[in-house]
Amino acid sequence: MMVPSLNSIIAFGLLILLTVLPAVEGYLLAWAYGRQLASGSVEDDAALNHPRNVYGRDTSSASRTRDENGTSEDELRVCKSDKACGRGFFCDRHYGECLPHHQELEPCRRDGHCDRGLECRFGTCQEAIKSGNVGARCKNDKDCGDTMCCAKQHGESVCKARLPLDAKCYVPAGGVEYTIDSICPCMDGLTCRRTRERREEELVWQFWTDYDHMRCSPIHLSPHDQ
Repeated sequence: MMVPSLNSIIAFGLLILLTVLPAVEGYLLAWAYGRQLASGSVEDDAALNHPRNVYGRDTSSASRTRDENGTSEDELRVCKSDKACGRGFFCDRHYGECLPHHQELEPCRRDGHCDRGLECRFGTCQEAIKSGNVGARCKNDKDCGDTMCCAKQHGESVCKARLPLDAKCYVPAGGVEYTIDSICPCMDGLTCRRTRERREEELVWQFWTDYDHMRCSPIHLSPHDQ
């Protein structure tokens, strides 16, 4: 009886392995895929419940769910304007979803996000300020009172009071800082100029800048102040 050689045994083993391997690989892939479908994932659920994917979904009572804010899916309608959302809701145009109006001190991006009587100021819903008063929105000085001007505060144009006597009045020549926050000129009869150091300040060693020395001063200084 002829005994198979070592090379023959190895070749036969490789033949069996190549024959069985595709079936084993397919079984393993099917098993892994089945486990993924059974377990699911938080990311898949988040994508499935995104407002853009809610449109056209069955909204019967059996299929309705609520998000973390208690808003049901039938309230999350894809929208392009506030009119599509109905009373008490606004359209978040970035995500295309209808959401309830925000209350005072809640975050916002525009007036339409806030409830009635509120406006979006500095990124939060706040009580609306009557035009012409300090803090009210403005486009130019004419929108503000006689003792005010239209200046920047946190990037928004609002009415601010003009600076009184001896108030610091230095402003930069420009730049990002000036476009975010700015101050009004001095009140009538005053001008912004460099002032002399007081005697008590001369006795204290410290660094001084133009900002510290620029103050609202009378236009016509007395000989003692010059």
